[in-house]
Amino acid sequence: MAEIEAKFIVRKPEQVEDALRALADAGFTIADRGETNHTDRYFDTADWSALCAGWACRIRRRDEKATLTLKSLHGPSGSVFVRDEVSQSIPGLMTPPSAPPGPAKQQLDEIIAGKPVVELFESSCQRTVYLVKKNDPESVLIELDIDRTRIEAEKTTEKATGILEFTELELELKSGRTADLERAAAVLRDQAGLMPAKYSKFERGLQAAGLELEALLENPGLPVIGEDDPILTLLYSYLAEQLAIVRRQHPRALEGVDPEGVHQMRVATRRLRAILKAFRSMLGDDVVSRFNTELRWLARNLGHARDADVTERDAGGDPQAGAGHYQRFLAQETVSAYELLVEVLQGERCTALEDELSRFVSAGPTHAMREQFGGLGIAQCAREFVDAALHKLLAHGDAIDADAAATQLHKLRIEAKRFRYLLDFFSTVQPEQWLQLTEAVKKLQDVLGEHQDAVTAQARIADYAATLTEDSDDRDKLLSAAQLMRAETERIAATRQQFVETWSEFRAVAA
Repeated sequence: MAEIEAKFIVRKPEQVEDALRALADAGFTIADRGETNHTDRYFDTADWSALCAGWACRIRRRDEKATLTLKSLHGPSGSVFVRDEVSQSIPGLMTPPSAPPGPAKQQLDEIIAGKPVVELFESSCQRTVYLVKKNDPESVLIELDIDRTRIEAEKTTEKATGILEFTELELELKSGRTADLERAAAVLRDQAGLMPAKYSKFERGLQAAGLELEALLENPGLPVIGEDDPILTLLYSYLAEQLAIVRRQHPRALEGVDPEGVHQMRVATRRLRAILKAFRSMLGDDVVSRFNTELRWLARNLGHARDADVTERDAGGDPQAGAGHYQRFLAQETVSAYELLVEVLQGERCTALEDELSRFVSAGPTHAMREQFGGLGIAQCAREFVDAALHKLLAHGDAIDADAAATQLHKLRIEAKRFRYLLDFFSTVQPEQWLQLTEAVKKLQDVLGEHQDAVTAQARIADYAATLTEDSDDRDKLLSAAQLMRAETERIAATRQQFVETWSEFRAVAA
């Protein structure tokens, strides 16, 4: 059986009413069918047998009923997902291999071939159901679901969120043609301004765990690069890798459901900038300047959303911030930052940048570059480039004292990041040689990053306080803002002291 549906991200509660109103204005009749709750548990073998065969395996439990389902992993075609689905009812709480005979069990057995399965993650959903109908010119019946979903997954990486909470609006075609669903989806996209979803809940569960569907399925078979190979080989291979990350994370950042999408896209953008600038002498001033301008623009816009995410996340752990008003202010700031980011990521400028970078990387080194630099090996360049960057970093860090302005620490943080990216670049070929220095600069980055987060938080608190008045209604909020400001001042002082110690440790390793 084929499941045909369109999915949209709901960023603000009022978007649900906007969507229902837009459909009504387009001639659809809408009936509220109430609320249901269900829990989905997803499974696979340790070597991803189901995923590699193109299926997601889940058990859904609603009330006292359970259903085993295999759902194909086809992505959206335009704004509509069309996926094959094989389901059967199963009794009680059980894992897929223990399910009784049935169509889903039979297909699963053929896929996993007796291998044990493991639970990947759990998704719980509160669903509000509407029926959407239209009889002109033919009968169309669509189920509209508002899904408030929480996914919990065991982290496989330190950066993984582990938990994702989001709201989706889903349109599932019950009767009619795919074109009818596409027309309804167009109304929600164009009239209600909803963002089409790019991923299934299964893919988001993988993301919560720190995994990606594309990475699990890919088999690049890339040649191994050694330290005696030409530096140009590593340079273009690395640029291609980072560009691939930018393009892979683009839809994830566009959705805004998982903050890691913005973070990873931003980091890849910064890595591209850092390596292009480091190899300016080989690539040419014109090339580097052109891409640097556009990459800096993209990174800056990604940074606004990332800073909003981090500030909201950090404040969420503070009982003062979590009390209400300030937290709602931060949440709205995050929504606004992502709305601006959507305009950037959907714009022609971003598309042109990614396409131009792709053409540049695919073309490879020019004949002139090969003539001039083709004989330079990776090992030879590594020491020269790392020593020069390290000398520059040490000079900047040594110039910072206890009274240094926050901007100086921020500039040193940027310098440390660029140095880290250069180490990472050469570590793809020489991992052991740069391990100790990489660990030392990571610690330095962490301290400087904590300092900058506190500075950013202070600026956000000041913005918040500026929205308040001195009348009695806002007095408690102003007092709370003052307490938050003091807490960030203390964090800044603590990280400055920690910087002194960390810088001394870094200097010892660098020597």
